[in-house]
Amino acid sequence: MLTATSTETAMTPTKKLARVLTNEVEGGFHLTLEAQDGEIFRIFLTEDQMGDLADEIDEVLSDDDNENLTAKADEPTTEEQPS
Repeated sequence: MLTATSTETAMTPTKKLARVLTNEVEGGFHLTLEAQDGEIFRIFLTEDQMGDLADEIDEVLSDDDNENLTAKADEPTTEEQPS
């Protein structure tokens, strides 16, 4: 996993994602990211890198799912329970 240094963070503004495209090509994948301001980033990834990216996304999404399940478990039940 990569982490941004303070220099990188200061120099690179965060952009909002508008669109993601992926294409399988010889030797890997092309990943195209388009920001809402129209700037386009094209990246070549190997199969291993694409797998690592998918793992990172799965981890983030599963963390969100776990937080949602915890929050729902903590909510009071308003329905009458059968006795």
